Amino acid sequence: MLQSKIFSPIDEIISLYADSMNRSLPHLLEGLYIYGSIALGDYSLELSDIDFIAITKERLRESEIAALTQVHREIELKYKKPNLNGIYLTWNDLGKLPENTKPFPYYCDGRMHESGYFELNLVTWYELKAHGIRVIGPEVAALGIEVDFEQLLLRMHHNLNDYWRNWIHKSNKRLSFAALALYFRRADIEWGVLGITRLYYTFRERKITTKAGAGEYALEVVPPQWHRVIQECINTRRGVKKSLYRSRVVLKKEAIKYMKYMLDECNKLK
Repeated sequence: MLQSKIFSPIDEIISLYADSMNRSLPHLLEGLYIYGSIALGDYSLELSDIDFIAITKERLRESEIAALTQVHREIELKYKKPNLNGIYLTWNDLGKLPENTKPFPYYCDGRMHESGYFELNLVTWYELKAHGIRVIGPEVAALGIEVDFEQLLLRMHHNLNDYWRNWIHKSNKRLSFAALALYFRRADIEWGVLGITRLYYTFRERKITTKAGAGEYALEVVPPQWHRVIQECINTRRGVKKSLYRSRVVLKKEAIKYMKYMLDECNKLK
């Protein structure tokens, strides 16, 4: 069904989703697009979700949401990984932000939400416009999505000093759940280190790249003292099980220090 850049398990899941939709809710789905890490070429079976935008003619009714929930459950019974996370919009919603449209149904981490604004942001629209993959509907270029990149950068700086600053604070707080999780889950450290590094890449290069791509970029431009923790996170992203660290305590400490460094460097790039 999909372009050759999509790995086989992803193709199988999306094909099953589209077939199940057509069987359970024929003619409801008018457009289906993939964005996020898969569209950007940063696929990881363990860490990636399948981020999708589904287009219907009108807002979904309660009965349709119930049927969709069953479709997702059937897929999850067959495929435990990766997760299908997506938003259900109308054509009129494309390119809009929460302040310009009504809330919509979305599916995230095994649960259907009847109403919200999940992933409705400028990064989503940029990724769809620049890298999105069409499954059903018009070609991406024909959707006419416009993205104000200066506004995107402003919102990223807000995200940096709100979400990421709080993430670092909670992860550095003794005996907090977030702090303890970093000792046991390499994926959490990968999320933090490469997540904030993606912002750094965008502020410097005015483009959006993958998490692994941002890590590779950082290896070329940041001081050598940070290279081990960056490479550790790239390895995690790529499924390398063996750690570059003997001590989880040292890994966590270096990750938090690096993220504080990144926070300061990003704020210099306003």
